[in-house]
Parts: sequence; structure tokens; C-alpha cells
Amino acid sequence: MTRVNLKGINRIRKKLADGSIREHHYVGRGKGAMKFWDSASGITLGSPEYVEAFTKASKSSTPAQGKFRSVILRFIESQDFTELAPRTQSDMKKSFFHSTNGIDHRFGDAPLAAFEDPRIRRQALDWRDKIGGKVGDDRIRHLQRLIGFALDRTMIRQHQLMGIKSIYKGKRAEIFWLPDEVEAFRLGAPAHVWRILAIALETGLRPGDLVELSREHIHRTPHGHRIVIWTKKRKRLASIPVTRTMAEIIAVTPDQQTRLIVNKGGQPYQHENYLGDAVSTWRDKIKIRSQLQLKDARGTAATRLLEAGAELKEIATHMGWSIKHAAEVIERYVALSPRMTDGLAEKLAQAESRTKLQTDLQTGGGQK
Repeated sequence: MTRVNLKGINRIRKKLADGSIREHHYVGRGKGAMKFWDSASGITLGSPEYVEAFTKASKSSTPAQGKFRSVILRFIESQDFTELAPRTQSDMKKSFFHSTNGIDHRFGDAPLAAFEDPRIRRQALDWRDKIGGKVGDDRIRHLQRLIGFALDRTMIRQHQLMGIKSIYKGKRAEIFWLPDEVEAFRLGAPAHVWRILAIALETGLRPGDLVELSREHIHRTPHGHRIVIWTKKRKRLASIPVTRTMAEIIAVTPDQQTRLIVNKGGQPYQHENYLGDAVSTWRDKIKIRSQLQLKDARGTAATRLLEAGAELKEIATHMGWSIKHAAEVIERYVALSPRMTDGLAEKLAQAESRTKLQTDLQTGGGQK
């Protein structure tokens, strides 16, 4: 059994009637001890859920009042946290309660007054840099959220971590499913796996929304149908037109099948990650670029809107992006797509021809 480096855990092992051993973890000893975990709980030892349970139990035996831990505990009980999407809550808890580099582990025992001292900024940045990468950026962003919450609740009087910029620069905006790759996947992957990518390309939805997509989300319009769904990550109501290809996918879906995406056995996928895993597995079998992931279908879907004549603002609204991010995605695609380059060249040639014709008409150069 893995050991975790948390102080004050009292571990007790008991033999059950069937001869098996069950381990119980308490904070404190004697009558005042508080149990927070046992080996039959289903919670992985050392996981963020384990550390959270330990932290809450510690609050009773060792009051968190006056410590930064009190901010964490108050935040996760507030509507600021409970109204967040489940995935966001899970990500935050990992930041808060990671057993080696989480916020509680590093700052939980610090007095609240320490966060009013300008020197806390350097300590927080050193901690972020030691973690590094996107995880480090997530940790500091979640710490900033906690400090902002504490400031709003007058638990502290100053915010010393404002204006910290991210250091991790993702490069996924450069990755798209190009037409020949999409066609190779369609021909090589099983129908139920191709369906995952096809629907992602037609809707631009994230995996967390794709896994929930059902007939109930399809609504009739005066001239066709649309998909109306509350997105999990942004918690916004998305209204997505049903394209001709999407309509064909819906039409061949068995009447008894509620979810539009199911596994080989005809059952809904139990977690959004399984969708990406299925696509990646067959991507490798078909020998398509290993960088491609299901999530890259979102950028690909945006470029299809561009090719259909949508304006930048319309694309940003449809995808739930900022104008700036939408512009970056489109810029990358134009640079990488031979088809887009050829299309722009053709448009330029047509424009030049129109200009020449107008000039000839005005000057008489077109007469013999």
C-alpha cells in the first residue's frame, strides 16, 4: 500500500471475520480521533479526494481558523465552487489537495496575513516554476482564484498575486485534421469510432458534450434542425445547425438508440475520455499523424465555418472562443492548409481579372 507524506495520520489495521485486512486512517488518537478513510472506501490512497478528506478531518482536530486552509475549505463549500462544472471542480480539487505539490500542501498552514505580504508573490512564483508546464499554470491560477475569493469575503485585505501571466504556451492551435486524414480515418476505423470523429467535426463540441449528445438535443427549425445543448465546460447554451452530413448520421441512428455516440456493444460511453482513447487507438492503427487528437476536431470544425463563409465573430460565438483565439486558429489553418491557400489564390486571381476588366472598359483597352 502506497504511503503518503501527511503529518498526523493514525493508521490502524483490523482483521475482519473473513480473514481479510482493512486499514483505517484517523486524525488524532483516542476518543477524540476522527476517521476519514478506510481501504474499502473506494478512494485511492494519496489521491486529491483522500487529501481533501484528511484536510476536512484535520479542521475539526486542529482548527483552520487564521490559516490559508480556511480559505480552501470555505471556497469548496461556497456557490462559487459548487456551481462550477464537474470537470472544473475535479481539476481544482487536484490543485488544492495534491499530496506533494498541491496548494494545501504548500500554503495550507500559512497564516492568512502572509498573503498580504508582497513577498508571497515570489514564493508563489517559485512554487509554480518548480511544478512547471501547464500544471504549474493551473496551480497558480487556482491559487489566484482562492485569494480573490478571500479578498471578496474580507478574509484578507490585499491581493498580491494579480497580473501573473501564464508561462506554458500550448501549440494545439497548429493541429488540424486535414481532409485526407479525415477520409483515411473514415475508411479505416470501425463505424462506431468513425462516428465519434464525424460528429465532433460536424458540431465542434468538446468530448464532454459529445458523450452526452442525444436525440433530446435535436430541435426542428423552419428549414431544418439544430442541436441545442448546455455545454459542460463553459455552461453556455450552444445552438448548432444540423449539417447535411450530421442529418445523415442522425437518420441512420437506430430508433431505440438515445445517445448519438455509443460503443461497439451499442452502449453509451461511461466517460468522455473513452471517446478520445478510441479515436487515438484507431488513428495509430491507420498510421495517421500521432499528434492528432479528438479535441483537435474543434479547430477543424471552426475552419469549416470559415470555408463556408462565416465571419470571424460568428466563428468565435459558435465555438465559445474569444475573437483573438479564433483569429489565431484561423491564421494557423490558412498557413497549413493547401486547399485554403489554393482557394485564396483563386480568389485573388478572380479579383485581379475583375480589376483588369474594369480598367479595360474604362480606358477602351478591351476594344479592337
